[in-house]
Amino acid sequence: MSDTFNSQTVSWGRQLFRKSSRSNGGSSGNCVAVAVHGDEVAVGDTKTPLADSYAHLRVSSADLGGLLAAIKAGTIA
Repeated sequence: MSDTFNSQTVSWGRQLFRKSSRSNGGSSGNCVAVAVHGDEVAVGDTKTPLADSYAHLRVSSADLGGLLAAIKAGTIA
């Protein structure tokens, strides 16, 4: 899967993604993978594979950091 980011074509291929060490290998489906390119982060679901990538959500690293901080602080669940 390719996208344009800062006038560059970014290929979010499966090889860029790293599976979370907290993802379990069971059948519950808790499988998350993350890829970073520059200031952009893609969070993907490994149970939703595409031809060469995963279905994913792209956000800036600052936005992802803010979301994770809010979750850790308990201000959002």
